[in-house]
Amino acid sequence: MKHRVVVTGVGVICPLGHSSGEFFDRLVAGECGLGTHPDPAILRQVGVVRGDLAPHFTPLQLLDLDRVSQLSLLAAKQAVEMAGLQGPLGESAGVFFGTGAGGIQSMEQAYASFFGQLGGEQKLLTVLAAMPHAPASQVALRYGVKGECQTYSSACSSSTVAIGEAFRRIRDGELRFALAGGGESMLTPGVLHSWSSLRVLCDEPPQAPGTGCRPFSADRSGFALGEGAAFVVLESLAEVRARGAYAIAEITGYGVSNDASHISRPNPLGQVLAMRRALAMGRTKPHEVGYINANGTGTQAGDLTETNAIKMVFGDHAHQLAVSSTKSGHGHLIGAAGAVEFVASLMALTRQVVPPTANWTSRDAGCDLDYVPRIGRPVEGLSHIMCNSFAFGGNNAVLVAKAIEP
Repeated sequence: MKHRVVVTGVGVICPLGHSSGEFFDRLVAGECGLGTHPDPAILRQVGVVRGDLAPHFTPLQLLDLDRVSQLSLLAAKQAVEMAGLQGPLGESAGVFFGTGAGGIQSMEQAYASFFGQLGGEQKLLTVLAAMPHAPASQVALRYGVKGECQTYSSACSSSTVAIGEAFRRIRDGELRFALAGGGESMLTPGVLHSWSSLRVLCDEPPQAPGTGCRPFSADRSGFALGEGAAFVVLESLAEVRARGAYAIAEITGYGVSNDASHISRPNPLGQVLAMRRALAMGRTKPHEVGYINANGTGTQAGDLTETNAIKMVFGDHAHQLAVSSTKSGHGHLIGAAGAVEFVASLMALTRQVVPPTANWTSRDAGCDLDYVPRIGRPVEGLSHIMCNSFAFGGNNAVLVAKAIEP
């Protein structure tokens, strides 16, 4: 027996806000969370989570918490509280987490200390703070999760895969509850230098710094890196009804594929396969989907490839869809991107407002869909959404969700 899987809680902390409400309000207003990093060594515009996180943790906790773990714990807390769950969750619950670089800040600090001091004293718990699995482990410890604790790292699709795999566990009856999402905090001088070498980071207009990320726009030049975390709580619909909880939306499909063609150049056929698999799993017809939260990184090749893939899957309906990339507002959160964007998509369903592609300026001949330019748009009758995550390495992951039927 396959169970229907619903979302009962969401949590997000990112450059646009410290809660799902603040995040979505600023997102649909077309605000941009990109700006100057407090570290003067980082010269590029990036998406920084503003405010001091330290007051949320004890001094002892901060010893073994990289910033990515701090962000992840805060997002998970919001989701668990919204779902109305009480820990410990025990053997019937699992944590599923996606990240691209894990605790890279702690590791870079350790390298800087080592090379700068020629082997001087290191932070005692660097290994425990920096390991990619640390955020998932910290969330599992916080909520007494004993059923399963998994970390996925497939670049920009990591947290979408994490949510999809959690969906499978609930659907198949292996778990009652799942905390699923992702976190990323890689805004360090060394990481930014590495990304700059790839030539995928956007150019910033001198007259409007922070607005250089312009997915699907003719003048797009790449993306800006961001940091943050997002979590969702998944349960079966039967479980939710039994405990009298509120269901936000139902996940109906999850599709994955692999291009097997190039390490960094996207292939539309792989993207098409993932989208079709997600639709087929939930028996969703293409015309039922009203909004796609696109991968939309703002690169010339990537946005054109995704546009063509959408057209291949949706045919004539592609031009009736609202398609937007919210990376233009919060930056590219790499491993956490899918989770943050899935939360945005769920809120579009519940509020019946589709978020915009901020900073969009001009139409590209090849990118000719409705990209919801600059400001969010109220819609009526939005019943199904799709969320795309397409990663370096050719890994593709897609989620489809629908509104809860009365």
